[in-house]
Amino acid sequence: MCKRVSMEEIQQPSYKEYTSAVIKDLSHDTVKIKETKKLAGLPTEILALRDKAFGIEGKFINMVKDFYNAGFHIEISQNSNVEKPIVIDYITNEQNDTLIDYNIIEAEANSQVTIVFDYNSGTKGFHNGITQVIAKEGSTVNIVKIQRLGDEFNDFDNNLVIVGKNAMVNWSNVVIGSKVSAFDVAVYLDEVGGTFTSKSIFLGVDSQKYDMAYKVYHQAPKTTSSVDLKGALKGSAKATFIGNIDIKKGAKKAKAEENETVLLLDKTVKSVAIPALYCGEDDVQANHSASAGQIDEDKLYYVMSRGFSLEEARLLMVQAILNPVIDLIPYDPVREIIIKGHIGRRIIK
Repeated sequence: MCKRVSMEEIQQPSYKEYTSAVIKDLSHDTVKIKETKKLAGLPTEILALRDKAFGIEGKFINMVKDFYNAGFHIEISQNSNVEKPIVIDYITNEQNDTLIDYNIIEAEANSQVTIVFDYNSGTKGFHNGITQVIAKEGSTVNIVKIQRLGDEFNDFDNNLVIVGKNAMVNWSNVVIGSKVSAFDVAVYLDEVGGTFTSKSIFLGVDSQKYDMAYKVYHQAPKTTSSVDLKGALKGSAKATFIGNIDIKKGAKKAKAEENETVLLLDKTVKSVAIPALYCGEDDVQANHSASAGQIDEDKLYYVMSRGFSLEEARLLMVQAILNPVIDLIPYDPVREIIIKGHIGRRIIK
């Protein structure tokens, strides 16, 4: 059993107000957005979902439930197609360096929406959050989470995804910031025909520590899941990936796959992958794989022979792995900042 990040190892902040969240593109008649200041006002069935197993560790979950200082409840109307992405910009700075957010996304039947969470800015601070996604029958929900916090941040992200009948949730995590960062995505494919796909990336440099986990529970027939995680590590960075696929009895004709690929840029990095497959049903298709390796020297030499320096050539190799997921960010300015700023700056120093 891999030891996850423990709350005891992290300096916990005192409670502070947070006032720096911004939502962009609010001009949707079919979208209702409220701040989650009072969970007591939410429907009982929404609150009951919090009892499902999810999250990095119980103490992180309880901290959010008891002390959240930001968050939104976003409802998408039935049969609506929200064409422009909704962008939630969680900005951190010296005055707002403690962010504890509780977000709930509720997509009604046959609706479509894309929501981007951008955790950014700040040099040091603390983030711990819960995002709860409910995709009802026939809906399509695209979630993009970008974590580009400062180098002295501790970051924790707990996610619960409920996928309804013939619904689809497409998920992307872009993790490139913080000193310590952990995310956990628990997915429940509760009804027939539900689909979950994830394409995520990470870049760890210097002494950054990442802890990443996906747990996918197939609980109904003809459900499908795909988890694909790619990343690169440099310096003395460390990354742990835990991927659990759990196909319950009765989930006939379920399909599941899980892959992790890590590019090791230095011999001093550490990458740990722990994929696991649990299967209680015979009539299913499932597989998983994990690989980690250094840059192919022949490819590196070929690129350098075209006039690139060693670091520029390494950057091109890293971008080749990360860019397909960065291209999924439906938000041009941020995409450009990540490619040219965060990744370029971290690889070429």
